[in-house]
Amino acid sequence: METKESALLKKVKLQIGKKLNTLFVGEYHSAFKGHGLSFESVREYQFGDDIRSVDWNVSARMDHLYIKEYVEERELSVVLMVDISGSTYFGGENSKREKILEAVTFFLYLAQMNNDRISVMLFTDTVEQYIKPKKGRKFILKVLDEIIKYKPKSKKTNISKVIEFAQRVLKKKSVIFLISDFLDYENDSLTKLKLLGKKHDIIPVQVFDNLEKKMKFFGLTEFIDLETGETFLSEMFPENSNFPKLTGFDYISLNSLEPLEKGILKFFEKRNRTKLIR
Repeated sequence: METKESALLKKVKLQIGKKLNTLFVGEYHSAFKGHGLSFESVREYQFGDDIRSVDWNVSARMDHLYIKEYVEERELSVVLMVDISGSTYFGGENSKREKILEAVTFFLYLAQMNNDRISVMLFTDTVEQYIKPKKGRKFILKVLDEIIKYKPKSKKTNISKVIEFAQRVLKKKSVIFLISDFLDYENDSLTKLKLLGKKHDIIPVQVFDNLEKKMKFFGLTEFIDLETGETFLSEMFPENSNFPKLTGFDYISLNSLEPLEKGILKFFEKRNRTKLIR
């Protein structure tokens, strides 16, 4: 008998399979360059070549100038920090959790198609599970299965904890997708994220539901805090200005009711345009 979790995973895999195409793979490839160069071959010197690239040992043997040629190391270290706290279960037709799972699946498959090494950190107010870096289709399927079946031990959120964990375990420069609704009451988490960004390429992926921004109530209304389980009465609801703003970051914004590719493609195109201008 098919469980609710396996049905959701099957649905997400089908959706992502239809959306992944050469456009996204190309945009991803352009947006994230490899870190470093590796030697490939030598060739004869041509007018205009950088003299600093001359291979003097080969040139001496051949009695003619030869140039070293390098290729970019394309393999990336990709890290997915995935928020699995209670607030991600909020949503109307589609919950934020479903959109987060969709985004995780999308990035996993993109990284796999680029032959990148991928690691995953599932977090609440602590890092509950760390899946060490590997690559390959079998690994991707295993990761997705683990994520969908995992039952969080806590419902709270503390982004600072996953940042501190990353600082300890990540030795190589990485591309980090932090996928969360960013409803975190730790005021210094974004400051810590900026510090982490000095070494790594940080891309916050903010998932939200329209109801969080546009809910209007009249009179006394009962609310439930999905992270603490507390019930409270209020006739006020936070204004849009109180919703977390990721100022200072080049981030991806995903509406739980809109197609996933809309926000991601917008980010890729903006990032690649910026690189061209530079």
